[in-house]
Amino acid sequence: MKLSVVIPTRGDHNMKNIIACLQAQTFKDFEVIFIVDRHLTDIWEFIAHGNIHYVTNLNSSFRTQRDANEPMIGGNASTLRNYWIKTAKGEFILLMDDDEWFEDDYLEKNMYLWKKYTHILKKDFVLTPTLMYRKTGRVQNRGFKYFDFRLSRPIPLQLTKERDYVQMYSWNSLFAPAHIFKETLFDEELDFVYEDLDFSYRIHRAWYPIIVLRDLYICHMERDKSKLEEARVGNEHAAYRKAKHRMLFVKKYGNLIQKMQFYLFGFRGQPLRLILKILLYAKNKEKLRLIRAIWKWTFYRLYTKKRDR
Repeated sequence: MKLSVVIPTRGDHNMKNIIACLQAQTFKDFEVIFIVDRHLTDIWEFIAHGNIHYVTNLNSSFRTQRDANEPMIGGNASTLRNYWIKTAKGEFILLMDDDEWFEDDYLEKNMYLWKKYTHILKKDFVLTPTLMYRKTGRVQNRGFKYFDFRLSRPIPLQLTKERDYVQMYSWNSLFAPAHIFKETLFDEELDFVYEDLDFSYRIHRAWYPIIVLRDLYICHMERDKSKLEEARVGNEHAAYRKAKHRMLFVKKYGNLIQKMQFYLFGFRGQPLRLILKILLYAKNKEKLRLIRAIWKWTFYRLYTKKRDR
């Protein structure tokens, strides 16, 4: 098997859409692995080919006789991703989200560009595309140049040439030889936003270049989001997780100077920015709950070694 495509999904209409993109690909030597964290009615209506599999963390009461042979894994999203990264059969692995659209030669282009830049770089690397916002022609993301501890946030890359290097990228369409992802895997203590940043950052720290290309693109067909969701707040649980995992990220990677910068500036700055957005955009009945969720991890667990599981 040449390529394994690993895709987390909620099991909704996105799953059907991305299968249509995959079935239209000019490159054919690949398997597709869906990581399903919700029950999908008539899931097998969409999974009609032998190279498409899925794994779920759903309660066994949701499982049917037809899917009884598919594995069920406990734990969070990172646990599920690690399971299928480790068991993927492909020589290469492509990590994708389910709300993406891409042209019929996208997989073929990845294989071609891998060969091209391997000849240039003379080493293994991770290939990433320019992420477009839907089919608007507007660039949404090209990865992150570095993490600014003073601001407590990753700094986006401004690409002005054919290719550039990033230290962090989201799950959207990371392409590399399978051994790079299998050596790295996800930190199962991290979740929500930072699990992707941590995963790609550790690849960077292992001296594998992560390159983003201007002329390789994929369209992110994300649903409409509220102002709070765009700020990565969303709901009480999401707000708590973001506050929690940014602290774990800083503790994990910051040196003494960076941690001093964070606790003097970013530590207070990011919660204040999020709270301002909550006050501006959240409904009155939600405001207090969201603010409590952010401050709960920021202050209550700052000096403790206890970790939420």
